[in-house]
This record gives sequence, structure tokens and C-alpha cells, in this order.
Amino acid sequence: MRVALASDHGGYRLKQAIAGYLEEQGIEYKDFGTMSEDSVDYPDYALAVAQAVSAGDCDRGILVCGTGIGIGIAANKVPGIRAALCHDTFSAQASREHNNANILTLGERVVGSGLALDIVATWLKSDFAGGRHARRVDKITAIEEQYCCATPDRQDPQVDLVKIALETKQALTGLLAEGKFQPRQIIVVGCSTSEIAGQRIGSAGSREIADTLLRELYPTTQAQGLYLAIQCCEHLNRALVVEAECAQSYGLDPVTVIPHKKAGGALAEAAMEHFKEPVVVESIQGHGGMDIGDTFIGMHLRPVAVPLRLPVKQIGQAHLTVARTRPKLIGGERAKYCR
Repeated sequence: MRVALASDHGGYRLKQAIAGYLEEQGIEYKDFGTMSEDSVDYPDYALAVAQAVSAGDCDRGILVCGTGIGIGIAANKVPGIRAALCHDTFSAQASREHNNANILTLGERVVGSGLALDIVATWLKSDFAGGRHARRVDKITAIEEQYCCATPDRQDPQVDLVKIALETKQALTGLLAEGKFQPRQIIVVGCSTSEIAGQRIGSAGSREIADTLLRELYPTTQAQGLYLAIQCCEHLNRALVVEAECAQSYGLDPVTVIPHKKAGGALAEAAMEHFKEPVVVESIQGHGGMDIGDTFIGMHLRPVAVPLRLPVKQIGQAHLTVARTRPKLIGGERAKYCR
């Protein structure tokens, strides 16, 4: 069994306790954040876990906020999710046996950690009873399909900035959770806002989309003590916008150029305005990255790049690739790589 785990700031401490319990029990889990008690929005973390469970990347999910209510409401908007709020072991068992709940939600401000861990243990060991309960769960699924999944396709010319922001947040959260980066390491982001909008790369750059992305990327990486490097387009030889502090720390020589939407790209243009002290450098050796729209960030990643398989596969209409890096494994068949 693989469990997807996440919380907002109001559930962070209980999430950490649950993570410790899962480790003690030898249960594999993936922590989607949040990684501190700094204020965040619970729908972002509900979406990350719900999509992981819905896509089959994780078997079950556990979500924690202050009450367990809001984060559960958000998770239940994802088709295929049956999130159950449980504050006692009886409900936890019944939610699995009768309702086939695939996500458990808890409220840190409602239950103590001891009871919460008992609820988690009961929920994880309980199985769906099937029988007459299967018929009822099938009816729930039918309602979901009627009102959600069976909606006719619509051609909407408007770009959904809220959805783009949520997808960006989810991708970054997944990258940070999987990458386990250290402060002052570098995250490279390459992006085609045209591809996000469903257009050919380089044909329809959008500052509105770029600003939406940067509002998710910049504060989060700053809070983690990471450097953000925004790759420019090929017209500037895929140079990067970074903070002057980053360039100084890594001994990078700035070059003289001002990226803009037609030569550099909309995201690089936005970075020049939003970064505290932006400079442009020709190359970098990043520790991880996000490639939104197949912009080829690999030239700026340290060896060896390791692709990450996240539940979110695209941002807007743009294909998403996410990677971390690891040191080279050298030697031969006699070499050891673990102590």
C-alpha cells in the first residue's frame, strides 16, 4: 500500500505525527506538503492528494487541516474520490467497510494526536465489505458521472488562470517533496506560456499566465530558501534570470540583456520585474526543475537528472516534465553506493 499524505498549516503537526507512524509501520507514503506552519491554502494540498489517488499513483490518501472539513470538501471535487471525515475509530472503520473511502480527513484542532493515530491505524487496516454496500457506492459513482464526468466537451477560449495556478502549485509541491532539496540549491523553470494557452510555442506569449505562474513559484521557493532560475527562450540562447545573490553564490557572471516577451519569453520578463535583484546568466547547474511546454531545461541541470512521475501531467495545455538530480554513481561492480 502507498499512502498520499498532505496538510495545510493548520494540520502540519498532526501530518508530521502521521508520517512518523507510517514510517514506524513500514507503510510507504508520499508527503505532498505543506512543509512548515506558514499559512497556505488547503485546496492546493487536497488536489495534490486527490489526484494522486484518483490516478492510481497512491492507493489511499490522508489529509489534515484544522477541522478536516474544508480539505475534505476540496478533495471530493475530484472524480473518483470518496473522502471521509472521521473523528473516532468507529467512523473510520465504517467509512472503509461501508463507503469504500479512499481518503481519510482529520482535524488537528478537533482530535488529539493519540486518537488520530488510532483512527489512522483502524482506517488503514479496514477493507471494503462489498455486498449491498457495493451497490450503494456504485450509485454514488453514477451521480458523480452524471454531474461531473459526463459533462459535454466545451470549447472555452478563456484561459482558466485558477486551474493553472493550482496545477503549478501541485507540480512544485510534488517536486519539492520528491527532491528533498537543501537551502540555497537551484530550481530551474522553463516555460512556454503559449503552450499553456494551447497555442504553438513562441506564438502567443502571455504575461497574465506568466504572472500567475510566478505568484506560485517565487514565494514558495523563497520560503524554502531555494534559488529560482527562469530559463529564457532560444532567442537568448536559453539564458536564465536569477537573483544576484544566486549568481554571486555560485560564481556566475551576469550578462547584459533585458528579456522580454518576444525575446526571452513572458515568464523571464515577469521574473525581471518580480525578482528582488534580477540578473541574467548564460548557464547554470540546477538541482531540480520544471519544464512546462517542452522548453528543454536539461542543459541547465546537474548530472544526473532523474525524472519524477507526478499526478499532474500538464499545466494548462502544456506538457509538464519534472526532474530532480543526484550525484553520479562511479566505479564498477565492486563499488558500493550505500553505507
